[in-house]
Amino acid sequence: MNFIRKITQGKIDEWVQRQFTRYGKGIYENKAVLQMSKGKAQSSISSSFEFSGEFAYQLAETIQGKTHVTGGVITKQKLTDVEAGVPFAGMKQFAGVKTYLIDADLTKKQIKDLLTNFPSAMVLLSFKTDEGELKTKVKNPKSTKPSDQESEELPKADFCKFKIKNRDIVEDLAFDVPKDFTKVFIRHTFCITDLEIPKQYEKDFAAARLHAVRKGKLIREIHLDGKKLVKEYKL
Repeated sequence: MNFIRKITQGKIDEWVQRQFTRYGKGIYENKAVLQMSKGKAQSSISSSFEFSGEFAYQLAETIQGKTHVTGGVITKQKLTDVEAGVPFAGMKQFAGVKTYLIDADLTKKQIKDLLTNFPSAMVLLSFKTDEGELKTKVKNPKSTKPSDQESEELPKADFCKFKIKNRDIVEDLAFDVPKDFTKVFIRHTFCITDLEIPKQYEKDFAAARLHAVRKGKLIREIHLDGKKLVKEYKL
């Protein structure tokens, strides 16, 4: 189940929590952007960066043996090959942010462990299996500013490109869209009005940011067959 659907069902877990560590109080538009097309044999999904980890984890489940993986891990912390469990092809650094490059044959476990064990890092991977192919940009995503323009053009969903045979993944992302759709565009707005910080982390800023529970609402905007449908869910 993808993190947006979990929010709508009140199922807040570690994977949902990590999506919001970068946000304080405020309104964040054009988040978790999706553009999807269903085909008979294969479906295509283009998205913003929020789904990069979920897509990689889902595709990793279909790996038999090993597959060639490229990409990188963007983080402020120092990592070694041993700590990450994967061989790094190099490292780039800018303004204290490190990008550890990956260009290696990896197993399902190596990919899943990398995605699971470093929640504060951006793990951006590209690889393919018999069941699909994922292409992900290796860069920090650009932030968007709130806008009052009703005629604002729809944002691009081009950070991840995911082709997959398993239609269940598409159906899960489009959980509240009529089943007979062939193409749909979805974007979200995160309205964060409050942060609840567990007492044990109140004096530790870094830990507070990671463990704070964001409260507010999620606005889900669905564009289908020339019509716009807006739904709101508790965050």
